[in-house]
Amino acid sequence: MQVPERVPPAKVVVVEDSDAVRKSLTLLLRTRGYAVEAFSSGMELLSAKHLPDADCFLIDFKMPKLNGLDVLGRLRRAGVLTPALMITGDLTIDLKARAMDAGFVNVIEKPPERLALVDQIAAAIGGDTAEPLPI
Repeated sequence: MQVPERVPPAKVVVVEDSDAVRKSLTLLLRTRGYAVEAFSSGMELLSAKHLPDADCFLIDFKMPKLNGLDVLGRLRRAGVLTPALMITGDLTIDLKARAMDAGFVNVIEKPPERLALVDQIAAAIGGDTAEPLPI
């Protein structure tokens, strides 16, 4: 009997300066079956020795030094074409337009509705939805 090859979970990189929000997003995504790597700022992500392999980036807009638009711009200039979603507590029509022009797949308002957030990530990656992990 041949054992089926195990497919690694999709990986989401979370960039969020609020400790509580970052931990909450990380827990939510892990319980939905994603591998997660989290960074407390765009500077932390961009100064990492190696940019993490990711299937999707979830990047906060308002962060110290570099905002989410700046972070995605630098990732794109470094050749990283991974889909990215912006998350913000200050959603406006102008910000959404700027984010979409910068290359974000979508913008999600804080606090996000959990299942809608997971669905947006799955859509950005190209799947239907992630399977929840058994409790």
